[in-house]
Amino acid sequence: MKLDEIEWRTREAFPSWKEEDLSLDIIEKGGSGRLFVRISHEASGGTLIAMHYHLDRADNARFADVTDFLNRHAIPAPRILARRIDLNLLWVEDLGSLDLGNLAGTDWATSRLPAYQSALRTVFPLHRLTEGTAPADLPELEKPFDAALYEWEQNYFLKHFAERFLPAEKAALLRDDPASEAFAGLREELAALPRALVHRDFQSTNVMLRDGASYLIDYQGLRWGLPEYDLASMIYDPYSEFTPGETADLVAFYFSLKGEAGDTEPRAAFEKRLIQCAMQRLMQALGAYGFLSEVKGKTEFLAHIPTAKRRLAELSEKEGGLSVLSAALA
Repeated sequence: MKLDEIEWRTREAFPSWKEEDLSLDIIEKGGSGRLFVRISHEASGGTLIAMHYHLDRADNARFADVTDFLNRHAIPAPRILARRIDLNLLWVEDLGSLDLGNLAGTDWATSRLPAYQSALRTVFPLHRLTEGTAPADLPELEKPFDAALYEWEQNYFLKHFAERFLPAEKAALLRDDPASEAFAGLREELAALPRALVHRDFQSTNVMLRDGASYLIDYQGLRWGLPEYDLASMIYDPYSEFTPGETADLVAFYFSLKGEAGDTEPRAAFEKRLIQCAMQRLMQALGAYGFLSEVKGKTEFLAHIPTAKRRLAELSEKEGGLSVLSAALA
């Protein structure tokens, strides 16, 4: 959809803006193929975001229903102000331009830590909604994390990262029998665990900050999975740099939220599962970076490969890690 059509569709949807001067600015964000446009009403200074999406990705069509669900359950997310589902066009609340990633380089104790803690508090109520306590108004979700989805992520990593960015002999290590058995063991162990609702792409650029509060965005991939997958997405986020001490702060904070909610699981079991989920998440991320950069031509994603690769190698050497990864990524 072109900008001029978005403009006149906006005037249709908001009659008070029909004869007023509007300013339209494209927002460059993410790899989903959606078009985001910030529309400013010059007379009042009011703004909103128009989002036009395509149906080549099934999760794009779920955005509206998932947004409504989050709003009903007081999980911070933008409100939908108007919708034309027949045109694949939504107008949503403008949460501004500041996301967690924009805080890079600011002081940890006074800036980044409080902001990341706020983000974890924001997503935590989602993680308390389990399959056994599923709300009656739950919308249709993406396919849950199961052995098949974990296997898809692993193969995505092998095809679009290992085979494109590793020497042939290193990539071959990840296709041999020991590696295949290790990957199978990881996905089967994770798939056997109880599931809760997860954002699926809970990383720094998908948490907006406004007036001291955190808001989730890009949550159309909502599904059943493991909360530690979301946590790993945030604290091992290739878009952000953390010291070991900063990572430990966030792990401890999330574990304290579990304790406040009455969860008595031993910390060692929680941390092992976090490492396992982090490896899965980073394999998925590396596969995505390879696909987006090499297939879609979005070369800006190449910049995140070194950090993701390093973190995956480091995690593979920890309790619960896969040594086959550290050997191939060395």
